Amino acid sequence: METPITTAELASQASISLSYASEIANGKRNPSRSLAIHILRKTGWRHPVIAQLTDEQIDTLEQVEPWTPAERAA
Repeated sequence: METPITTAELASQASISLSYASEIANGKRNPSRSLAIHILRKTGWRHPVIAQLTDEQIDTLEQVEPWTPAERAA
């Protein structure tokens, strides 16, 4: 799994820690679906967690399950 941005950019743009961004980018951890959508919105990178979803499904999920910074500790 390759990200089109650096780990530092992922962390900064998605407002997550550098270590968490590294784990996500390297496939060691999967973000929650809501965080994966947040990452997509902030960076344009579609993580495999949401890769099979249509844009319409993502829009709906984003409304139903919005990402909140409190999830960073999860």
